[in-house]
Amino acid sequence: MQQIVIAVLRLQGRKRRWADGAKLVADARGHRPVAPPTRLRKRVHLSTDEALGFAVHRLAPLVASPGSPTVLYLHGGGYIHDFASQHWTFMVTLVERTGATVLAAQYPLAPEHTWRDSFPQVLTIARGVDVVAGDSAGGGFALAIAQSLAAEGIARDTVLIAPLVDATMSDSRTAEYDAVDPWLATDGVLHCGRAWAGEDDPARPEISPLFGSFDGLGRVLVFTGTRDVLHPQARRLATAGENVEVIAEQGCVHNYPLLPIPEARVALETLAEFLLPQDDSLRKTPHID
Repeated sequence: MQQIVIAVLRLQGRKRRWADGAKLVADARGHRPVAPPTRLRKRVHLSTDEALGFAVHRLAPLVASPGSPTVLYLHGGGYIHDFASQHWTFMVTLVERTGATVLAAQYPLAPEHTWRDSFPQVLTIARGVDVVAGDSAGGGFALAIAQSLAAEGIARDTVLIAPLVDATMSDSRTAEYDAVDPWLATDGVLHCGRAWAGEDDPARPEISPLFGSFDGLGRVLVFTGTRDVLHPQARRLATAGENVEVIAEQGCVHNYPLLPIPEARVALETLAEFLLPQDDSLRKTPHID
């Protein structure tokens, strides 16, 4: 299955696009927020709040599940791309599998916006949830938010999927993993990180939380594939804090838990175990597209 995914990524030319970072960021200018697909309403209760200046979509189970958590989800896309179809599918499946309520923040994107245009608002949302989660760039955003909460004395559990936690791409093994990654490329990630940083240093913890403090965090669960240019960063998280668990899936590409592959089903079950109460009577039956 992984070979099929890799072949599709190559046919789509994903690697070529990410290899030219300047063009990648320039092409992202002028993109408008994408509305949630109307089909979601058949599977979850969907509502939207724009009180913070950008949309926060609430995906709640059709049948309330006592004791299930509220999860803030920050989507990936290099800080320049909006929600993709796999994000919606993953979030809806998570709601159905666990009974969790997911708050999906549609934060303003680079290059028109930087981290400063949404960080305080997202931090406000995070104070009222149980878990902070995100994938790729959104994973870096999620960890930075969790660290800011910890600095306030608030410990939140955190889920990171293929996270971008070092926008400077400083790990010495980056080139090695770039060579086997069929999706992302170092140049594109670097340009995205600089665009998100704006006039700030991309190494500051709000942008590159690998360099932030891991004191006072709740549990941190990390998923990473070994055919991902961001894999070395994820591996470094394993030694960053006592409560960090890193799950490395051999041969899997970037964001593999969001893809329609068997390894994603395993990741979802692991995530459900992480989120759900220990009482088996509160657990849900899987519904995976």
